[in-house]
Amino acid sequence: MEAEREARARRDKDAVGRFLMGDEAAFVVLVDAYKDSVHQFVRSLLGAGEAEDQTQEVFIQVFQSLRSFREDSSFSTWLYCLARNVCRHCLRALGAAKRGPTEEIEPLDLPDGEPSPLARLEAEEMRALVRAAVDDLPPAHRAVIVLSHWERLRYEEISEVLEIPEGTVKSRVHNAVAALTKNLLPHLQQAEEPTP
Repeated sequence: MEAEREARARRDKDAVGRFLMGDEAAFVVLVDAYKDSVHQFVRSLLGAGEAEDQTQEVFIQVFQSLRSFREDSSFSTWLYCLARNVCRHCLRALGAAKRGPTEEIEPLDLPDGEPSPLARLEAEEMRALVRAAVDDLPPAHRAVIVLSHWERLRYEEISEVLEIPEGTVKSRVHNAVAALTKNLLPHLQQAEEPTP
C-alpha cells in the first residue's frame, strides 16, 4: 500500500511539474487518475444530483489554480481540499443546510473471473446493503468513510481535507464503522443462516 502511495505521489509530481512547464496534456493524466475518486467524494457530500456538475467544477478550478499549488501537502490532499471547498460553495449556493443520502457508491469490487449468478446476486445485494448503510450515516461520518476506506487517505490527510483535528477524524471513523457494523451485522448473520 505504501509503495502504491509513493508511486501515485511520483506520478502526480511529474504531471504537475510538466503542467507547470506548459504541457497542458499533463493535466489529462491528473484528471484520468482522480476523476472517479473525486466524483465519489463529491457525491458523498452532495448526493448524485449535483455530483457530475460539481466534479467538473473541481477540475476546472484545479486547471485554473494548479499554478498556485505549493507542495506543502500532497497533490491528492490539495485536490480533495479544493473539492471540499467546491462542495461547500455549492451547498451555500443551494441554500442547503442538510443534504440527503448519496446514491450509487460502489464500495465493493467483484472478484476477478466469472462468479456464478448466485454469487453475483449476493454480491449485488451486499453492495446495496452497504450503500444503504453508508447513506444512513450523517454526512460527517459518510465523508470520513469515503476518504479513509475507499480513497485510502491517511487520517492526517483527512484531517487536512476536512479541516478538523486528527482526533476528530479517528473518532468519526470509529463511530461510522460502529454504526455500519450495527446496521449490517443482522444482514450478515441472516445471510449465513442455512436456507430450508
